[in-house]
Amino acid sequence: MSTAPTRGVILYGPPASGKDTVTRALSDIDPVFSLFSRVKVGPGRSAGYRMGDPELLEELRASGAVVYENSRYDSVYVTDRPGLDKAFAHGVPVMHLGQVTGVRAVLDRYPAQWLTVLLWSPREVTEARSTGRGDADTPARLAAWDATRADLDANPDFRFDLTIRTDEVGPEAAAEHIRQALTAPRGDLLLVDFDDTLIDRLAAVTAWVARYCTKHDLGPAVEQRMLEAMRIRADLDVIEGLCAELGLPESPSGLWSRYEPELSALVAPFPGVIEALATVREAGHQVVVVTNGGGQIQRAKLAASGIADVVDAVCISGETGFRKPAPAAFEAAAASVGRDLSQGGWMIGDNADLDVAGGRQAGLRTVWISHGRSWPGGVEPDFVASTAVEALTHIGGAR
Repeated sequence: MSTAPTRGVILYGPPASGKDTVTRALSDIDPVFSLFSRVKVGPGRSAGYRMGDPELLEELRASGAVVYENSRYDSVYVTDRPGLDKAFAHGVPVMHLGQVTGVRAVLDRYPAQWLTVLLWSPREVTEARSTGRGDADTPARLAAWDATRADLDANPDFRFDLTIRTDEVGPEAAAEHIRQALTAPRGDLLLVDFDDTLIDRLAAVTAWVARYCTKHDLGPAVEQRMLEAMRIRADLDVIEGLCAELGLPESPSGLWSRYEPELSALVAPFPGVIEALATVREAGHQVVVVTNGGGQIQRAKLAASGIADVVDAVCISGETGFRKPAPAAFEAAAASVGRDLSQGGWMIGDNADLDVAGGRQAGLRTVWISHGRSWPGGVEPDFVASTAVEALTHIGGAR
């Protein structure tokens, strides 16, 4: 299982909307949360910033390290890549921004599992708070409130993940809302078949059988029969049957002990699968491989193909005791990442009965991987894709 995506919080709101107090409340709940200090070049307040000079600003610009910069109160504020790298290495950074353009820039230029939060309070509350804490620039802050309102009106298509009215919700409660929203699943549950969906198992089995028959001078009829028996499923029972039927020159146990590592060395993911899986997980989806087969050989193939490194969990029938299309197989897969099938999700696979019919029976939306085949009939999928990459791209776009 791979590590979780990096997580961060972006707090957007007008002056005196509570960004500082909510950030302190987050740190009180869990010290992993900490304010991301932007670089500030200019006069005035220094608390909460990394103060810099014009030479540092030019250096950041020249090196391409500026993720976003803006000017306000006669100062320049910079969200810089080295600063973000360091902040993510130490925990969950909480960034304060007052421009939708800035939020968009961070989302686009620094990929992470960002939670965007709009902290809002009316203009009169901003005025009262600014006056109450003795700000010398209250008129400028009210002008900034007006600019924030205009900024939101100018970007009606932008949707924050969470909106909190800080004149109605206290900082502790707001912080708890943010913590829960950040850790809760924000995307779909994606259950994905393994063999001949993510990896080209048939090509690997075909290559292994051909090598075996060549090594032992077995004819094309034997090769064809072995491939016919092993193309869908190969386990010790299948090997024992072939040894008895064809008189293969090895014991079933000896042949099976070699088959597992040799086949694993031959498997490879279909082109683009690794990248597509990484992309949907970065978008917040949880990906679980749900596959029939023995635990040892399936895990060996998962590791060798690199799939194990880009999914959240793996459920194998030989380990759980539940084979697709039984609903329990899908239930176990959802539970492996702390989810329930009642929350919905997708099942992606190349088998019309095991993946599509089984997934639909479990209450999931389904995608059938056709590999150029015609639909064989039966319970129809919600979407037909020629490859797993197309399926994963479709689901990402559907959201």
